[in-house]
Amino acid sequence: MALHLGTGVIGSLTFGAHFLKLVMKTFLFLLLTATFVLAAEPMRESGLSVHMLPERVAAIGGGHGGFSVTNPVTKERGTIFSEPQKLIAYFEHLSPLVQQNGIWIVTTHPTAYSESENQNLQSLIAICAKKSIPVFTCRGSALPGGWSRAR
Repeated sequence: MALHLGTGVIGSLTFGAHFLKLVMKTFLFLLLTATFVLAAEPMRESGLSVHMLPERVAAIGGGHGGFSVTNPVTKERGTIFSEPQKLIAYFEHLSPLVQQNGIWIVTTHPTAYSESENQNLQSLIAICAKKSIPVFTCRGSALPGGWSRAR
């Protein structure tokens, strides 16, 4: 006995058409669910990694403090940005994947930063919030699991 999916009638749809419609709805539901789950969780490995280098620490080696980025492609240390706006301009020229995963900032002990450096961090967070850029912070001593989303 063979089952012919196109022979039965359910309402105005044949059994085969009804079954196909059910399969398509299930597939779309699973696809949308997977999209939201994956899109909802930015990953550090795919975002822009930044270390907030205190000016007084950088001065020991003759350098300057600021937002020290790791190149997302080569994974090597790159430019140090002293101003949040310049870091955002750099970030906005990166790939959509990096932008989707946001900016991940490692900081040191809060007393290591001057008032203006702390203001720069708050300014960066405010710019990110305004532009809907995900931004996360973590003290180096709390790595790897101490990340919190800045708001």
